Amino acid sequence: MTYPRPRSPRWGRAAWALTFALLLAGCFTSSQPKLPLAQAVPALGDGGRYGAYERSSDGAYKRDETITMRKRADGGYDYIDSKNKVTPLSFYRIGPNLYVAQAIREDGHSADYVAVRVNDDGKEALTYPLDCTKQDTAKVKSLGVEITDQGRVCNIDKVADPLALLAGLKLGEPSGKMVRE
Repeated sequence: MTYPRPRSPRWGRAAWALTFALLLAGCFTSSQPKLPLAQAVPALGDGGRYGAYERSSDGAYKRDETITMRKRADGGYDYIDSKNKVTPLSFYRIGPNLYVAQAIREDGHSADYVAVRVNDDGKEALTYPLDCTKQDTAKVKSLGVEITDQGRVCNIDKVADPLALLAGLKLGEPSGKMVRE
C-alpha cells in the first residue's frame, strides 16, 4: 500500500512513527479523546529513546529522527520529538501485542488514532494507519462513524464503543516503526 507522505503543520516536520500514519490518505479522529486514561496500558513500559523510521513504498525503512517516550503518572506517555515538542498519547490493548494509540492534538481537545504492534520485548513497535478509505463504509457508519473529507476522515465522536470499533478495523501494511535505542 503506497500513499503520499504529506507533512502536517499540526505535527511539525517530523513524520513521527506513531503519527505519520495519521497523515496518510485517511484517518480516524475525534473532537475529544474517546478512550479514557484509566483504561490505558503501558505498551512501551517505562518509555525511553527510540529511533523513528518511515516505511517507503518498496517496504524498506528509512530513519527519520530520534524521539523520547516519557511515561506519565496518569498512565499515558509524552511523545517528545527532536525539537522537544510534546504530544500526549496513550495506548489501549486491542489484541495480542496490538494496541490503539490515542494522540492528543495541539489544541488539547481533539485526538487521532493509529494501531501499534509492539514486539514481545517492547524494543520495537510497528505502526499501522487506520485508513478510513480502506474500511467497510456501511459497517463503520452503522456503528456511528461520520465520514467526511470525501471519505478520507472517519470521526468517531458518536461511536458508542470506540475501542471495539478501532479493534475491528482493517490494518493493512505497517507505515513505520520505532526501535528502542
